[in-house]
Order: sequence, then structure tokens, then C-alpha cells
Amino acid sequence: MILMDVVGFLVTAAKVVQATGKSRLPTPVCTSDLCQQVERPFEDRTLARAVEDLLGGWSLLKDHSNVSAFRLEDAFVRLQQNNIRTFSDLTVSRNEFSSNENILFFTIPGRLWVRWGWDALTTAHLTPTVRDGTAQLMKKWAPIVLRLLKAANASVQWSEVEKRLEKALMFDVMLATGPATPVYFRRRLTFGDLSKPPFRSQFFARFLPLFNAMLKALSVKFRATTATQFAVPVQLEYLHNLDRKMAQLEFDGDAGLVTLADWLWWTAIYHYHTVYRGKGTCVGLVKAAMPLTVSGMYFKTYTASNAVQKAKVLTAEIENAVRDAVLLETPWMDIETKEAAMDKLNHTLLNICYPKVFLDNWTIIDDLYDKIHVEISFFDTLRSIDKSNSWINVQQLCRRNARNDPFFPVDLILRDAKMYSDRNYIVIPAPLLQPPLFYSSGLDILNYARLGATIGHEFTHVFDIEVEEFEKDGKRLKWWTETTQNNYNARNYTLVDFYNNISTKNNSVDGRHTLVENTADNGGYRAAYLAFHNFMRRTGYRIKLPGLEDLSEEQLFWLTGAQGWCASNPEFSDATHASFRIRVMGPYMNSADFAAAYNCRLGSPMNPRIKV
Repeated sequence: MILMDVVGFLVTAAKVVQATGKSRLPTPVCTSDLCQQVERPFEDRTLARAVEDLLGGWSLLKDHSNVSAFRLEDAFVRLQQNNIRTFSDLTVSRNEFSSNENILFFTIPGRLWVRWGWDALTTAHLTPTVRDGTAQLMKKWAPIVLRLLKAANASVQWSEVEKRLEKALMFDVMLATGPATPVYFRRRLTFGDLSKPPFRSQFFARFLPLFNAMLKALSVKFRATTATQFAVPVQLEYLHNLDRKMAQLEFDGDAGLVTLADWLWWTAIYHYHTVYRGKGTCVGLVKAAMPLTVSGMYFKTYTASNAVQKAKVLTAEIENAVRDAVLLETPWMDIETKEAAMDKLNHTLLNICYPKVFLDNWTIIDDLYDKIHVEISFFDTLRSIDKSNSWINVQQLCRRNARNDPFFPVDLILRDAKMYSDRNYIVIPAPLLQPPLFYSSGLDILNYARLGATIGHEFTHVFDIEVEEFEKDGKRLKWWTETTQNNYNARNYTLVDFYNNISTKNNSVDGRHTLVENTADNGGYRAAYLAFHNFMRRTGYRIKLPGLEDLSEEQLFWLTGAQGWCASNPEFSDATHASFRIRVMGPYMNSADFAAAYNCRLGSPMNPRIKV
């Protein structure tokens, strides 16, 4: 069955499941209340048996007297093979210190971030105590486990199950204790380091063969050695804390092994209850399973035949405008930094819509998702997707990495363009090549004012303060001179103050937190206007829009650019971006070209005397 048929089947099957409720697993559509007391005995029995099978016969719903038969190593391998994250999220990504290779990342499990949030995990102690945190989890999960117990017709008493569940959840809460550092702080360890002090648990001492056993189970040819490095984008305290907890459980003998086995059981239940329900929609489930397939289908269905070529021409013109307007006329960059900036701009890679290599040879995508099988049981189909995701993740260890790797990023149906600083790589996804941002036939003025400003925004990110330590190939290397750095620091406060002084009735701006994005907004519009001005001069382009015949092309550029930000909530903002309204007002107030187009009096609100 080709992948297009698989996608169609999964979408149809998921919709049938949603409509009839006759699935053989908890349906992937979120029910808004995870602890909803709805009797689903068949689904619950299916789930309980599947998790028991993953753990080699172990279940929190059964008597624990057979703990001596529990094999932690086998259970760990099977859970990781099924993409169930236990002690860490073992993900593979590009090694920014050696950019042509991939590296394993050992990170805090995502469920801990989701549950406690960044602030809690970056302090010395969690805001909730271990007791309070365990109580919160018990309140949520006890009803679910009780329902599973009833469905399983188990003979064990609920009071016993409840005690064991509480110990398992307490262990999970304790894993979240300890400080963490931001994700851009990368430490390197080797697998051999885990068997040396200060690590002392048998689990870490055996982690290398465990990891290789997982790779073998997934049919991945890569094998780690004691010298193989992995990245730890969190403070080592998390690893040390995990090591201490594991050593304590090992010291407790059979009682500790029961707690650990019960915790793994709950972790698998958490995965199937939370991960699949969290997908939200049937299409979301399929998109998560085969993102490059869905992205390709979207591109082929909705992108006009001439759109990509026209977008490439627009992008080249914006790039030239960035070179002229943002770099050559930037007074705070010294000659050495400008030369490095020009070199970086010349090496910036672009992905517009969808990688051509896949369009020319679709079997590459077929092979990538070959491990996904549509089974009679929808639950088994989802487990097939899990195994596929796990294989796709770790098999990246087998191949070299290129900045223009066509498998990155896998999700090309994004709402926004994005600049990846560690690759010096700009992605312009297919949805942006649609009205009202982009028109493949006619209305060039809108293309420059809307998509052009967006592209200019991303090109400006190539040079902003957040990426000044990433050079032309995406490697970490500080390429700004000290003089340039000092000049920038002296000027960025001016832009901070400029935005702090912009206010509307319902919105105030934090100029410091939004500095990087505000800088990119200003650079984007500046480059887009220059590119449009050059386009008019080169082609003699003129346009009059119905009802707006009195407006010049320059005036229409700024008007249509502003209309691109129209929204039902123009005051919406987030931690790093100003509101939609301010993202128009700020660059326009700071633009002499806008003031000239609309004859704004110097000193008027939209033409302040002091510009940055």
C-alpha cells in the first residue's frame, strides 16, 4: 500500500473512530477531561493488555509477588522502541559543534516540562512539594487506574494498587527536582562517563548496552561505544538526581524494583492516554505520523505551478535589498564585521515550499515511513506509528548531516517563515505562498509588502544579536568584532526606548523582551520597500486599485503591508513579539520612506523627530 493510501486510510479510520466510538484504543481526539468517568471496558482492557505486553507481563493491576521475573533492561528497550519516553527524551539532532554530524540529546522528559513548567524546573526546588505534587497526580490518575482495574477484572485490591500508584507517582515527581539551564547550554558526556563517579547506579553503568540493544531492536546499524558522545542540554544535576534515585531503588531491592516497574507501567499508560489524546484531531494524528508526506500533499494540492519560481525571484530581490539597505548602510558595523556579514548572507540557504529532491523521487518518502502499517486494530496501527517515529529519530545517527538536509525540517506546513541560526537556513513554507500574503498572478505590490516583508524579517535575523555567535555555516563562532558589539549595545537601548514609548489604549510594549523581533520587523520592511522601489524603477510598474485610485504606488505599499496584519485581536502579543498593531506602527513610525509617502508632518505621531 503506497503512502498516499495509508494517509487516506488513517484519516478515514480516525474519523470513523471519532464518529462511532468503536475504536480499539482510547480515541485520539481530546475529550477535554482526561479523568472523565466513562466506562469503556473493551478499550481499557486493550490498553492494559498492551502495556502489560510491553513490560513483559508486568502490570500495576496485578500482584507484585513475581517481581523477580521482571527484566528492567528488556522493558526499557521495548518502551523506547515504541517511542515511550521514560527516564529521558532521547532525541537525535544536529551537532552544532560539529555541524556535519548528528548527536544524541539526553533531555528532561517532556512530560515534566509540561506538568511543572519552565519556571519550576529552573529553580533549586519545585514550587509544589513532593507531597503536594504527588497529590496532584493522584487526583488526576487514580480514577483512570481504578477504571482500568475494573475493566481488567483483576483480583488485587484497589487499596494495594492505590499505594503502589502513589509510590510510582512520587518517584516521577522527584525526578523533576533540581535546577536546569536553558536549552542552548550544551554539555558533552560520553557513554563511558556514565559508569564512572559521580554516577553510581547500575542502571547508568549498563546504559551503553541498553542503548545499543534499543538500536538493534529498531534495526538501526549505528552502535555506540564508551567514547561516543551525547549532548546534555540541561544542567548535570538532572542526571545526578536521576542517578541518585535509581541507586536508591536498587538499594531497596525487590521493593525498589516494584516501584520502578510500576512507574514504567504508569509512564506507558500516560503515553497512550496523553500523547494520542493530545493530537487533537484526526488530521493532526496523521500529520504527526507522516509530516513530510502531508506537507508534500499540501504543496501539490494548493501551490500554483508558477508560485515557487515567482517566490524565488522575490526572495532574491529581498536578499539584495538586505545587502544594500541593512548591511551596506549599517553604521554600527565595522569593515571586518560587514565583510563577515556579507559572506554569511552569501552562504544563507533557502528552502521554499518543499524539497525538490522529494518531488523528483517520491520513493524517498515511501522508504522513510515504510515501517508504518495499517492494522486491523487501530491501536496496533498507532503502535506502528510509534515504532516508526522512534526509528526515524535514532536512525539519524547513521548518516551525515548537511545544512540543506531535505529531511529538515519535517513539518513544512507552518504558519510562519523561520530562520534556523544553527544552519544559517531560512524556510519559507508553502502556506505562505497563498493569498492574502502572496499572489502567483498579478498584484506584485502585495507580494512585496506582505511576503516580501516577511522574507526580509527572516533575512534580518541572519545578523541579529541572537545569532551573532553562529557563523556562515551555522557553527558556533563569534564573528562580531568587539567594536561592532559595543556599537550595537549603544544603539539597541535606543530601539528599546522607542518601542517602550509606543502605546495604545489596550497595549503596552516591553521593548527589551521584543528587541530582536522588533529589529527584524524594521529590517524586513526596509528591505521590502527598497526591493519594491527597485522593481518599479526597473519595470515601470504602476497600479491603481479600485476605490483607491488617489493613492500612489508608494502609499499602496504601506497600506497593503499594514492590512496584512489585520486580525480580530490586533492587540495580541507574546513574550518575544509586540502586538500585531505595534508590529505595523513601530516600523512605520521609524521609516522616513513611510513619512514621505504620506506626507506626515515631522513631529507628528507617525513621523517622530527621533528615529532609530
